[in-house]
Amino acid sequence: MEHRIERASLDIPDNASTSHHFSTESLRNDGTDDVEKFHLLGDGDKRSEKGSWWNPWSTKVLTIVTILNLSLFCTSIFVFSASRSSKQPSDQDSWRATSYYSPVFDRFKIPKLTKVTNGTFWDTDPPSIWRVRKGPEADKAWKAIGSNIAPIIISSSDVVKLGKDPKTAVKAPPEMNLGSDAFIAGMDVFHHLHCLDKLRREISYTHYHEADEGPRPGSELHEAHIDHCLDILSQALRCTGSVDMVTFNWVEGHRMPQPDFSNNKVCRNFEALREWTIANGVDSDHFFKAADKPPADAVVIPEFRPHHK
Repeated sequence: MEHRIERASLDIPDNASTSHHFSTESLRNDGTDDVEKFHLLGDGDKRSEKGSWWNPWSTKVLTIVTILNLSLFCTSIFVFSASRSSKQPSDQDSWRATSYYSPVFDRFKIPKLTKVTNGTFWDTDPPSIWRVRKGPEADKAWKAIGSNIAPIIISSSDVVKLGKDPKTAVKAPPEMNLGSDAFIAGMDVFHHLHCLDKLRREISYTHYHEADEGPRPGSELHEAHIDHCLDILSQALRCTGSVDMVTFNWVEGHRMPQPDFSNNKVCRNFEALREWTIANGVDSDHFFKAADKPPADAVVIPEFRPHHK
């Protein structure tokens, strides 16, 4: 069967020169396969013409874009690293990161102190006041770092940030003229030191308590105070969880290695913090004299006393 191909299907102009196109006659003679070869040849020529211009340039463009992206990426890494290395957290930022909320961080920049602890087993020479169990000098020293520290004033916003309810928190008495948004608060460290002082006194129970409490162990309230202090100090030590290392030494007269508790410590400067608190705290005597009973609008919460004994 003759394969007949119409002129229109080849899309060849009538006035085109025979030197620039195939005639329909030759296509008829060669058959359908040649027609398919013609189309494939034309497509191949087009791809070849396009490839001869596009491929080298596309390769160059892609290379340039890749280099620019790599340069931008490396620059970003450098800038990020430089910004991090140049902006190290301050001591105050470190204190904040290892504490719950406290308004003290916004009011006082706590200095950092590096010191060596007195870890000797036997007393020092001269003796350390903190190893004296009883007497007026020891009492004065312990009161100065714990029980005798004045409270400070915080706002209702501070109370909320502490996770507490301003409705139940105690306000400064109106007689102190501190405003309507003034609440009484104290730092935990001073309470911990008060508890340690309480345990010191308990060691010398006869000297400090027997006159008022009778023979040991004393009243139920007294025993509850001692139990509370043991518990709260245990919680505080476990919470902070010091990972400072204790090494051991061979010590004359001892069969076993002895721990060396004289460690290098990084501390918040306690003395600076104590002085700031005293300078910025309220008058304790004035407060306790004015706050001798709850005001009429105060919320009085019930005391928790389990009856398991």
